[in-house]
Amino acid sequence: MRFKMNNRSWEIVELSQEEIRQHIIDYKYDGKPVEIGRYFGQTYFDEQKIYIDKDLHEEQKKQTLKHELMHCYIGCYLFNNERNYTEEDLCNISANSHDIIHDIVKEYFKEK
Repeated sequence: MRFKMNNRSWEIVELSQEEIRQHIIDYKYDGKPVEIGRYFGQTYFDEQKIYIDKDLHEEQKKQTLKHELMHCYIGCYLFNNERNYTEEDLCNISANSHDIIHDIVKEYFKEK
């Protein structure tokens, strides 16, 4: 599914765990060694894609998508490289992102 956040086009793609791991290896995550474990989801800003494990239980998949969309939201709307957010900051981020993220999740699962 495609969606827009801050006027940027993104895509949500479901992959198998093996495909997600291979993508991470191919991507060479920031040039650092990659830990091979279980990945529920990954967000890539340069591709403007979110990858989700297609084999997750639906409730876990929803939670994972919300988590990955939060990465997307932070990357699209917040440009604080220090990332030392106060409790007040986190409350504002949550309040401001809630409707955007939940609308995308609702639409995604409606399409499925």
